[in-house]
Amino acid sequence: MQHRDHYAPHLKRAFNGYYTRVQLADGATLAVIFCWVRKAPERKNLVLVCYTPCVRPPVVPPSQGPSIATLAGSSTGNTTLPGDTTPGLPYPCADSRAFKYEFYPENFELTVGPPRQPHASFTISAPRVGHMKVTADEVEYCISVPERNLHVHLALDAHVPWDPAQPRRGPMGRILHLSSLLPLNWHVRSTASRATYAVAHHGNKVRGIGLAHVENNWGNSFPTGWIWAQAFDAPPRADADGSVDAPTDSEGGGEDVGGEPDEGTRSFAMAGGRAFMGVQAYLVGYRSPKCNWDFRPPVAMGVGKLAPFMDVRHDSRSGGVAIRLRTWRRRLEVAIEAPPETFIGMAAPLPKGHEPGFARESFQATVHVKAERRRWPWSQWEVVDEVVLGRTADGLSCGALEFGGAFYKVGEDGV
Repeated sequence: MQHRDHYAPHLKRAFNGYYTRVQLADGATLAVIFCWVRKAPERKNLVLVCYTPCVRPPVVPPSQGPSIATLAGSSTGNTTLPGDTTPGLPYPCADSRAFKYEFYPENFELTVGPPRQPHASFTISAPRVGHMKVTADEVEYCISVPERNLHVHLALDAHVPWDPAQPRRGPMGRILHLSSLLPLNWHVRSTASRATYAVAHHGNKVRGIGLAHVENNWGNSFPTGWIWAQAFDAPPRADADGSVDAPTDSEGGGEDVGGEPDEGTRSFAMAGGRAFMGVQAYLVGYRSPKCNWDFRPPVAMGVGKLAPFMDVRHDSRSGGVAIRLRTWRRRLEVAIEAPPETFIGMAAPLPKGHEPGFARESFQATVHVKAERRRWPWSQWEVVDEVVLGRTADGLSCGALEFGGAFYKVGEDGV
């Protein structure tokens, strides 16, 4: 069955959002968002660009732990375009190269090309800010705001689909048939694209080749509480000719994607939270040379405190998430940790517009993954893969973890 291109805009839905996270060669993160809420009375359109160096966070004594205001996150300067009134938020990174800007342009100009295989072409232009241009083979971002001494060029290619056997299929799998009925949808265009980047900000310049996670959301609104995480196994290795040794995947589908990726290449991504009242649901994907697995509802869900195949614990105050997912033959255990002082504020699309600081995200997370398999339901579990993702060769943490809405405001919770 042919799937539609879900990376293309869903024009009839209340909001569409495009998020790309690039892990630079040194472990730093460059994140870019283009998002719009169709009928929002304010902050209708958002362009976010954030650069976070990979540094060892300072040790904060418990008695001097960061407050919510400290963790709010923002840029080194005013995040608004001239004429906007949304104030900036304090940025917690001690590195002077770090910045985050949230621009709220009055209008987006959307141009959609004719349907093509395998992916549609379209361009989102934000006057006085920049554009995002998508073709069948490349995603390009150009951000230029002279008032902020900000210039970013990012080109993504050599994409690795979530399911290479069905390049248009993402983490939702067959659930996408219910897309029009769901309040929120999540699609991953690529788990590891080659990213050629050039960033200039107030005299600081960085350029090179990295790895990119490329995704989008659409629906009615973000939920009241959610968790998102993503990590690679190591920074990319650039060859002498400038090409990058990026992960590749091979054919397969369903919950157990088959094939033999290049040895040593791994990636992890998850998103989930409060899907409906009393219901939590998650989408989880782990890609490695030994086990390329997907977990989604009904396995990765819970109703009230009833979740027979899933255990989730999260505590935003400590910056930790633990999730265990299992079928009769597979079990995946993931523990994610990020220093609380490294979380920065991110705007999120809500019905009345983008709400600044509604989510908190760290780009200094570590992801511990253990995958187990058994032949029969009564057999013993055997470890087939155990690894730490989101860590540079120097031992610095460089994965991503986000708490959104109420999941940030509460302490330990789970299902």
